[in-house]
Amino acid sequence: MRKKYLYFMIALSLVLTPGMLRAGETDLQQALQQYYSGDPAGAVERLKSMAVQEPNDAALYYYLGYFEQEMGDYGAAREAFRKAYEINPDFLPEVKK
Repeated sequence: MRKKYLYFMIALSLVLTPGMLRAGETDLQQALQQYYSGDPAGAVERLKSMAVQEPNDAALYYYLGYFEQEMGDYGAAREAFRKAYEINPDFLPEVKK
């Protein structure tokens, strides 16, 4: 439970400057809210549909991997994390200080 709370706080603390905003940012935030509101399957489906339109978004694949891992779909999670790493090996969610 504590681990999920920590990830929730990290997700809520994402900080993006106006120049860093991506077209899919609103959808990503909605997927995060959906997951943490108790609809992980819906969040995964939303992220998968976003991936078709934003195939080079490391954040999208990172969260997809995290959500799939939490749901027990380890093979899909591994693939999503691999894709996130291929797109940006240095990606980590930004945390507000």
